[in-house]
Amino acid sequence: MAEQQEIQLWQTVSPVEFVPRIKEQSEAQSLLIQTRQAVGYSVAGGQLAHAIQSRATHMLLDYTKAACAIRYQVDGAWEQLPPMERELGDAMLIALKQLCLMNATDRRSTQSGKLGLKVAKEKFSLTLQSRGTPTGEQVMARIEPDKVPFHRLSDLGMRDKMYSQFKECLDAHGNTILITAPKAEGLTTTWNIALEAADKLVRDFQSFENQEQAEPEIININANYFGGDTGKQLQEVLKSSILKEPDVLIFPELPDPTSMGLAVEQIKKTEKQVYARMVAPTAMQALVSYLAKYKDSAAEITPNIGAVLGQRLVRRLCDNCKVGFEPTPQLLNQLGIPAGRVAMLYRPFVPPPIEQQVDENGRPAPIEPCGTCAGRGYFGRIAIFEMLVPGEKLRSALLKTQDLNQLNQIAKSEGHRGLQAESVLTVARGLTSLDELKRIFAKS
Repeated sequence: MAEQQEIQLWQTVSPVEFVPRIKEQSEAQSLLIQTRQAVGYSVAGGQLAHAIQSRATHMLLDYTKAACAIRYQVDGAWEQLPPMERELGDAMLIALKQLCLMNATDRRSTQSGKLGLKVAKEKFSLTLQSRGTPTGEQVMARIEPDKVPFHRLSDLGMRDKMYSQFKECLDAHGNTILITAPKAEGLTTTWNIALEAADKLVRDFQSFENQEQAEPEIININANYFGGDTGKQLQEVLKSSILKEPDVLIFPELPDPTSMGLAVEQIKKTEKQVYARMVAPTAMQALVSYLAKYKDSAAEITPNIGAVLGQRLVRRLCDNCKVGFEPTPQLLNQLGIPAGRVAMLYRPFVPPPIEQQVDENGRPAPIEPCGTCAGRGYFGRIAIFEMLVPGEKLRSALLKTQDLNQLNQIAKSEGHRGLQAESVLTVARGLTSLDELKRIFAKS
């Protein structure tokens, strides 16, 4: 009797439906028919479906002579999966490259492509990036839902009190709002949700975007494009828009100093607002870098900084299996939490060693993994936010020094709560664990 072949992960789920990024319907259909004839089509469809079912945002394929190693990134943490046979892995990659309109026979060059995916009624975008390595090839697949699963900043973890303060700054006049985060820490999502939170019904919002890096459409925000095939420079587009007297000028990418000078002039003269997005580790580092970039306008910018929003992503404890424990007075003291303020902290459930998983009679009784988080202990991620609203002392100091320690001390004396203090609050709220904070801040 032939030995039964082991079922692989890609065979355990219904495959995704592929939607090539080709405008001509007949060409897209032809590509699907051509690719479907090879075995790699089914493997690719099943593996991506399994990744989506596992809540993976990234899938890393590492090809060596012997096999294709596979890893998923779930909630920001990497997980190793069983390797795939090299022959099968090659077939899967050929299909994916063809569907992403990449050169399937080129295993050395750096390439990238995009592809649409459908799972039932849900739609996703796949970005595929490949590059040759000394041992073979490495491929990163980024999977993003077309529909953002968050609607409000509170969905991302922002405290109600902070949201009220931030909303007030968003809807003010004559100020600058900076929204920042480290690279790959959810900046785009927070930016888009913050824009949605602003009062766009009674004010005119104008966004200035490079045509080659256009932002997603947001209701009541008018996009003004430069670069690409527009033949226009940002300064030209900005000057034209200013003549229409918009209320809010939006910069998804920091503009050149001359363009920012035009925007700052509008803040001073007509109490317009500026929203800007930038990558930075903390709110204070963002503010210092921002002023350094526009040093000729720093004296005009500094008095009108409304708020700088910073964030760091952490894994959220699974509500179904998290375990509460009573913190010791020493631990509360270390965290800066007053005695008696917090009765319970939480950590992820970690099952005992398999030999200890027995029933009351000592017989083996394996513990089933949590059905919600699949035994990870965490489900999804949230942002730890800090909101820096400069006081008079800090505004004065920003024009004299870039010493972060000194500036942070001044901000703290004026009531600013930094990322680490906000992190403790997030733990106290039962949303994440101390171990997760150690993991995140160890990367800093």
